[in-house]
Amino acid sequence: MMRKIALALLALSLLLGLALPAAGAATLTTEEKFQVLKRQGIMTGFEDGSSRLNESMSREQFATVLYKLLELPHSNTTPSFVDVLKTRWSFTAVQAVRSAGIMVGKGGNRFEPTAPVKVEELATVLMKINNVPANPNVGFVGKVSAWAKVAVGTALSKGWISPRNDYTVNATRGVLVDAIYAVYTGWGSALDVKSVEGLNVQTVRVNLKAKTESADIGRFSLRDDLGNVVPIILATVGGDGMSVLLTTGYQIENRTHYLTIDGKAWTYVSPRSDMAKPTITAFDRVTARVYVLTFSEPVDNKTATNAENYSFSSGLKITTLQLSSDKRQVTFSTSNQSDNVRYWLTVKNVKDLAGNVMDTRTDLSIVGNNDAIKPTIIDSEFKVNADASLTVKFSEKVNRDIAVQAGRYSINGLAIVSASLDNEGRTVTLRTSAQQDKTVYSLTVSGIPDLAGNVMDTKSGLLFGGISNPILPVKLQSIAAVNENTIEITFDRDIKDTDVGSLAVTILKDNGANVSMAGWSKYAVRKPGTNRVVAVQFRTGTDPNPGLFQPGHVYTARVTGVSSLISQDGANESAFAGTIAANEAPYAKQVIVLNRTTIKVVFSEPVKNVNEPYFVLKEQGGDTVSIAHDELNNTGAVVTEVTLKLTKDMTPGLVYNLTFKPGITDAAGFNGWKTKNGNEDIGLLFTGI
Repeated sequence: MMRKIALALLALSLLLGLALPAAGAATLTTEEKFQVLKRQGIMTGFEDGSSRLNESMSREQFATVLYKLLELPHSNTTPSFVDVLKTRWSFTAVQAVRSAGIMVGKGGNRFEPTAPVKVEELATVLMKINNVPANPNVGFVGKVSAWAKVAVGTALSKGWISPRNDYTVNATRGVLVDAIYAVYTGWGSALDVKSVEGLNVQTVRVNLKAKTESADIGRFSLRDDLGNVVPIILATVGGDGMSVLLTTGYQIENRTHYLTIDGKAWTYVSPRSDMAKPTITAFDRVTARVYVLTFSEPVDNKTATNAENYSFSSGLKITTLQLSSDKRQVTFSTSNQSDNVRYWLTVKNVKDLAGNVMDTRTDLSIVGNNDAIKPTIIDSEFKVNADASLTVKFSEKVNRDIAVQAGRYSINGLAIVSASLDNEGRTVTLRTSAQQDKTVYSLTVSGIPDLAGNVMDTKSGLLFGGISNPILPVKLQSIAAVNENTIEITFDRDIKDTDVGSLAVTILKDNGANVSMAGWSKYAVRKPGTNRVVAVQFRTGTDPNPGLFQPGHVYTARVTGVSSLISQDGANESAFAGTIAANEAPYAKQVIVLNRTTIKVVFSEPVKNVNEPYFVLKEQGGDTVSIAHDELNNTGAVVTEVTLKLTKDMTPGLVYNLTFKPGITDAAGFNGWKTKNGNEDIGLLFTGI
């Protein structure tokens, strides 16, 4: 019966899912949820059309909802309760829920049909219809009857009901509606199962025909052909959503097992516990003559430490062999090697703990290195920088993976925030927690090997004075093309005017090819409204408006010249894409009449070299109006507008035409402004006041 109930609930959830808005049931109000249930004929409203969600629901009303919801079979048996006879309107529903074991009487062979449903009773019913095992370990606060405590805790953990101070109170119609929808949300649609296969004695894979995003372990149950119930410990959805991996308790080997999924049973035979051969998964150098082999699983000590199972070419000898405590790693050392000679390693006959023998490997090799000199720190190169970072330089290149581990460095009273190694592989930059003024700190460095694996001796006593007001580092965030010869460079914080003046940009690559910037010149200026973005415009030779950054191309650029700019590991380099946008010449786009003798001209972009001789004002079809002067009076200024003073008053209502002469340029001074459309002068008409 429980299986039938679960399947009926699932079918209904699918049906309702088709009727929900795109946002999903979780976004619906309680009233909207009620209306969906009402349209499905599961719940009914009142004669006045209201839902009365705040009113209590009687036991017989609740029984009727469950009867319709779960499509329970009709029962014509003798009345189970003396207070619900065949003549009562709720008789069929009450009989059905009683036969299904969902609702029971109140004692004395009475159902008490008009009594209100309590919240704790609702929790108990929800557990039954979902066939969910009780969870006695859920802690919660609130008044509840002893018999219902586990049910309430389980319902809370599943999200079927909301926390409250008292669970013995009457459940309103609204609480019932929310609970049913919470069940739908938790249940989801049935898994579309393709096949089931046992991977090992504690892992089962469920292959799907359609993707899923989640799989609650409550949807699965497992037993073997001897009747033993095997617990489901974990259910994990595969990365592509097309499988579910079940972690189980121990399954008896080579037995038929029955996996029930959403009420349907699937059969498979459990495999033997271990038939896989061990494999080598990693081969790493530790020091110049010490190496580690990592196996896919624990291996047998006797075969793993048998020197006859390992051999090198060219006469190189293995001098020691040791198996790690987890039995997965074999560490061995060799005799002296010759520089730059490649030695090939053969490994064979190593067994796992089940006796499976590895396949022989002959494709592993090392390049001989006779370097036995340990790296050291160059004392004279150790320093604290203006941004409070520390520079540590080694005598030779060191192992990058280990050199950037913050745990290799320690300072009394300070935490190591980060460690980075430069491209050369010798200089480490350390960043620390806040330092104190007038404080001497001591740095200790340990455990860092060179590229041959020789580990440094621990270095202590590297002293430096704290910097409490460091210059904050600047980080390049992005570079983007504005048009075919202009880019915008964005930093993570404000930069100074001197940084804008000294900023340099080198275009390194164009679709991977080197770029020559011979003959290029630039103009750099802050982007209006921000101190973190700089626009850089380029020209080449005599071409003031070249097409440098083409669509479909990817460019790599390096930024320098900004104080405290982070440059380690190429942090001051960034890629950007070209664009079809042209660098349009500036032009006058608007005239604003201020008074009878004053007009303002607005430009399309910042310009310079502004001077009154470059403006010609005429009455439309009439005389020229002389311009006395421009109020800017500074041809070197970069502006977006200029005010012009006229020599005489304009005539109110008369139309005037302002045209332009060459001379004004863009802010960079690269491109002259636009004064003509073809052979026609550009003119701006306006009316005098």
